[in-house]
Amino acid sequence: MTKLMTTLTISAIASILVVGGFVASPEAYSTYGGWYDDDDDDDCGHYGYYGHDDDDDDDCGNNEPRDPCDCEKPDTLKFKFTTPDSETSNEFKIEIYKKLNYIGNEDKKLTSIADVTHMGDYQIESSSFGKDKLNSNTVFAVYKTVENADDVLVSSIEIHTSCSQDLYIGQTKSDGGYSLEITDGLKNGETSISASNPQTCGDEPEPEKTGTIVIKNALTNDNGGEAAFEDFSYKVTNEIGEETDLVQDTLDPSIHVAEVPKGAYILSQTIASTTGSYTEVLITGDKKCPATTNESFKIKKDKTVSCTIYNDDNGDGSSGEPGAGVVFRPTSVTFTPGTMISYDIPDEAENVVIDSSADTIVVIDPEFQEVDANNLIVVFTLVDTTNSGNPIQCFSEGIVDDGTSNGFRIVCPEGLDNTIEYALNYALIKTIVLTATS
Repeated sequence: MTKLMTTLTISAIASILVVGGFVASPEAYSTYGGWYDDDDDDDCGHYGYYGHDDDDDDDCGNNEPRDPCDCEKPDTLKFKFTTPDSETSNEFKIEIYKKLNYIGNEDKKLTSIADVTHMGDYQIESSSFGKDKLNSNTVFAVYKTVENADDVLVSSIEIHTSCSQDLYIGQTKSDGGYSLEITDGLKNGETSISASNPQTCGDEPEPEKTGTIVIKNALTNDNGGEAAFEDFSYKVTNEIGEETDLVQDTLDPSIHVAEVPKGAYILSQTIASTTGSYTEVLITGDKKCPATTNESFKIKKDKTVSCTIYNDDNGDGSSGEPGAGVVFRPTSVTFTPGTMISYDIPDEAENVVIDSSADTIVVIDPEFQEVDANNLIVVFTLVDTTNSGNPIQCFSEGIVDDGTSNGFRIVCPEGLDNTIEYALNYALIKTIVLTATS
């Protein structure tokens, strides 16, 4: 007679957690591992390497005029500024940045225009901030000038100032009633952008730039819940409120898919009213996945964002079987690096301790005392809550022992900023050890 010791992975505890297409290891799994995709190169058709963010690599090695709209990235952009009717007599200042989240950062400001008024004509030149051509993206931060007080930010308008997207004379972008109308784009003193809307300047309209969103439902029914994948539905909503339903896969009902134009979206989940109480625990997957529903995330052209959303029938993940199951920590914990915090676990007498430094996070969780820590899989997300929920790329160094209790360590190679607040959300998946005889 011999004994066979088998440690079951996620696929082997399907009776506890219905998961497909999820990969994990007996150590810990970082939601945002893998290649780093540089947002500044979203039109180049290639990936950057890990940790790379070259602010000067906007041209993507392609500055040929585009047919049939005859547009080439300009070095000078001319525009007309207009205000809401109630503000026509006021004076403004416009600051130029490359990204929206750079606004207010003096080190990131490219240039500024003072004494801006309603119906005024203005221009920005790349030479004023040391470039031959404008960046692929330009942000106009509009400040209202207030006498004897700080200027007030009233509008932020973003224009893609590269011909990889529509850029033409007469193009108008608005925010909060303030508008910019492009009156010309110059390269070496000559008009270099289209004289009309590129959608109408050629015989054929430009193909729509689309990407794909894939949502997989990981459903736990271990506390009396009887929901099925068909009870869950999903949709994404763009910045102007247009909704697109995700379509359920006929072969795998846990999967929902939609193809949508590139842009920013909000993901929402609907659960049938007859299913009872279910908790949305965690979203994991690609780096571009939101940490939770109702958070903004981006879909790029020709790219697929694949996310797994975990739902539990009451959120505690208890399987009813000792040494097996999923323990969810459904509430994101916020902290700033260099601090140690402790927070209560709902409905329990114990708490979780999080200690953080410039590039490391240590989580001490009492659940590690209930089962051999080597039989735990950790799934986590870490996002920058100060800058619109941007995900942070980190990995786990596995289990740690502080002498009295066990936990796990997360390492973030690019470092953590002690002026920023981060949110950590994680789940502990307990594997099972079976003993069999033969």
